Amino acid sequence: MDMIASELLAFPPGANLNCFEDDESYHNSVRVHVANLSKLLQEQSANLIIHGPELLAVLDPAINSLSYLAVLHSLVLPGLAASAPRDLILEKLVLFLTTFDARQCRYAKSHLSDIIFAAGDGYKLPPSAAVEVLATAILRLDPTGSLLTSFHILLAKLAYTTNVIEPALPVIDKDIVFYPGMADYGEPTYLCDLTLPPPVYISRETGLTNLLKPSMVLEYNFLRGMIYCSRRDWAKAYDAFEQVIAFPTREGGTSKIMVESYKKWVLVSLLCKGKLVDPPSYTGASANKFYGSLGKPYQSIAAQFVAGNVEALKAEVEKNNQLWSEDGNTGLIQEVLAAYQKWRVLGLEQVYSKISLPEIRQQTTSAETGKVLESDRDVETLIQNMIISGMLSGVIEKNDDGMSFLTFLPTSTLLSEEDFATELASTALRLKQLHSFFKTTRERLGTSKEYIKHVIKEEKRTDKNDLDPTLAFDTQVDDEDLMGGVVATG
Repeated sequence: MDMIASELLAFPPGANLNCFEDDESYHNSVRVHVANLSKLLQEQSANLIIHGPELLAVLDPAINSLSYLAVLHSLVLPGLAASAPRDLILEKLVLFLTTFDARQCRYAKSHLSDIIFAAGDGYKLPPSAAVEVLATAILRLDPTGSLLTSFHILLAKLAYTTNVIEPALPVIDKDIVFYPGMADYGEPTYLCDLTLPPPVYISRETGLTNLLKPSMVLEYNFLRGMIYCSRRDWAKAYDAFEQVIAFPTREGGTSKIMVESYKKWVLVSLLCKGKLVDPPSYTGASANKFYGSLGKPYQSIAAQFVAGNVEALKAEVEKNNQLWSEDGNTGLIQEVLAAYQKWRVLGLEQVYSKISLPEIRQQTTSAETGKVLESDRDVETLIQNMIISGMLSGVIEKNDDGMSFLTFLPTSTLLSEEDFATELASTALRLKQLHSFFKTTRERLGTSKEYIKHVIKEEKRTDKNDLDPTLAFDTQVDDEDLMGGVVATG
């Protein structure tokens, strides 16, 4: 055991992660250590299992991450080893995934993926722990959260199916900029280079993610939409479902999940915008035809919602109750009915700056009952809830005679000095992140044949404004697979 422990403790030298002069020395040293670990796993696998708990006790997962992973992998896969109590192994699993050194683990290949998938398999850890551990591990590997990986899909499925949402949000809320295999970045000189963009060191070649099929990308955004619906975060649900319905496809194909997302997107658009808007301009023509045909009952709901005909809206809902149930949208339909009167109240701001609660009660109707509210107190409760949720900017005041009025207030844009400083710092951070994304994207486009053709064509144009040649690029590219390049959606 002493010989094995000595080998495991060899990296980093002196347990000091900062002892390397540069990326080259780090890279060379860690590669030697990985080779030694591979040999150890082959020749001493039985001893690693037998003495695993003792070895983990002398290793620091935040410093000896690769060695810790090697031992842990032996204890967890293919099944939990009998050489240690189950709770001890799982405790070490959680400790590792929440503290591992991300730079070091870029060299872990599929061993790290194996451990992450094991943590999220739904059998070893309780959902509350598994979701938090997965989210932490994903952001340790890529703090920007900008690259969609197979771990994201595992996390989204687990969070939604177990209703453990909150711990997943730091990952789910991130904007995805990169996809595995979307371009050939080549093998980096030093995998440990901390300036590398995520798609360079997280790839199928490094073993830190699998390639994703388009159906998996659709599923991820669909699950995000469902997660946000469960939180009544309608704006984010709208954006998530929109990414599904506008997804580029080959030869005008439209999948079932895209149609299902469209139905939910229609209802969510009523909840967050009070109306139905057209799908994005880049949505495929074929997809729009399918949506227009298969989504007619939902479009009818939207039309009646906007028209303000509460009887027709209620009748349209009742006529298709079975359809809403079959589509799994009964809950969203009920949310739409509950929101109808709220949007009628908001519409009064176009006419009034101040209006009494009795007038609001007479001029608005509940779509849930088809009638006006029974009392002014019910109206006041409705409005207070709208104000608390941030849906309405206003205040309820009373005159000397006791009459209550709603005064609409302009949306405040003034910030305190402290809030302004916080907002400024946040904006500066986002701009810094966007700069690195923009640099990586420009480099990727620079190797795209379609983009080069486009730039040459633009340079030949004369007497035109000096515009960024990337602005019209998305309308001129050839149809290719999303994961391999750029896709046309027509």
